Formats: sequence, structure tokens, C-alpha cells
Amino acid sequence: MARTIADVRALFEVMAGPDVGDALSAPVPLRSYREGELLSMCIGILESDALGVPTPETRAAVERAAKLLGDRGFAVEPFRLHGLDRALDLWWFFFGPVIGNLIQHSIAGQEDQISPMLREYLAFATSGNPISLEKFMKACAERDLLRAEILRQMQDTRILLSPVSASPAFRHGQGNYLPGTGYRETMRFSQWLNLTGFPAVSLPIAVSNEGLPIGVQVIGKPFEDELVLAVAEAIEQSRGPWQPPMLKNV
Repeated sequence: MARTIADVRALFEVMAGPDVGDALSAPVPLRSYREGELLSMCIGILESDALGVPTPETRAAVERAAKLLGDRGFAVEPFRLHGLDRALDLWWFFFGPVIGNLIQHSIAGQEDQISPMLREYLAFATSGNPISLEKFMKACAERDLLRAEILRQMQDTRILLSPVSASPAFRHGQGNYLPGTGYRETMRFSQWLNLTGFPAVSLPIAVSNEGLPIGVQVIGKPFEDELVLAVAEAIEQSRGPWQPPMLKNV
């Protein structure tokens, strides 16, 4: 979390580059983009029936971000991405049962020390059958194939705009994992990115009628983080300084 995209870029530049202690880190050099170089690039507004229906306020925030880019000369148009229904299933497998069982194992005997929300998450994440090695390896292969298919679809579209969540932010402590109302449903627009590892940055664009922030994601392809930051900064500059919302009493 940072106040501006410039702050994020400063941190990114410190962290970027290969890690001698990580054999899987990629030796990708730092790049920079001038806005004029990007104006011929196609930016898509993400559409997918699998991700749910954003609230009117949320949809308006994405439309505003698209207009801010369009007014600067960017080409912005709707972009429908297929296969995200399976991406959501795979996301929950890895971020539900797989991680849930790892956490449950690590806190054995200390369950009384975890938060109520973590306890609720673990109840849902570990309620199914045990995970077999065959099932885990099959899911890994499916994830890699799906990532390749999404990249194929994005061949001519390097940046996507989408909501962060289908609804404005929850009030502190009101988020949950209950079916139909909690994070698993509202955060679908972010879940497929957790699965595929695509870079994205979230920008606050609007506030709800209750004064809760509404964010918009700028999504890119793997190893194109600098491009994501450049487009996000263009939106930020057109949006102007962000004023923290003043919550209304309810």
C-alpha cells in the first residue's frame, strides 16, 4: 500500500531484478515507458460473466477510469475474457483447501489464538475431503494451461481495466467467507489474478454513497509491471490527488 504510484514505483525498483538466493527469479531488466509510447496500445475493459455483476457505483468507477485514459488519447474498448469460471474454481482449490490445510497444520494446538475471521475461513477451507497428490498435480497443470490460454487471448491487449471487487469495500470487520455474501463472491475480479500471477495495481477512483472507497484495477501481463505502473499513473494524474473518504454514520 502506498499514497501514490510514484511510491509504488520506488519500492518496485528496489525489489526488481534477479535474486541470487532464488533460482526461479527471472533476470528481467528494469524498463521505463513514456506516455506517448503507449497511446497506440489497446486497453481493454474486462468483461466476464464468471466474475459477477458489479454494483452500479463500481461500474461507474471503471467507466470513469476508462474515460480518464480516453481523454488522454489512449484507445480503450470492451474486452471479453473467457475461461475465468475455471480460474475461480482453481483459485479456491489453492487458496482454500491447500492453504487452509497448511495453516491448520501450523496452528495445531493454538487455535484459540487466531482471529474469528481466520477461524471462519478455515472452517470453510478445510471442510472437504483430504487433498491427494494426484489432485494437486492435476490442478497445477490446469492452472498453467489456463494461464497460457489467457495470455493467448490477451495477445493484442496488454492492459485490462476492471473492478477490484464487485462492491465497495467492506467496513472494517464486516467481511466474511459466508456463501453468497463474502469475499469469495465479491472479490472474484481479483481472485483470478492471484491464481495466474499477473501483475495488477489498484487505484481508488470513487466512493460509495456510504463513503466507502471503490477501486479500479490496472492489470498487465507477467513481467510487464512497469507498463502497469505507467498506465496507472496516467489515471492517477487525471484523477487528481486522492482525498480519503469521510465515513458516514449508519
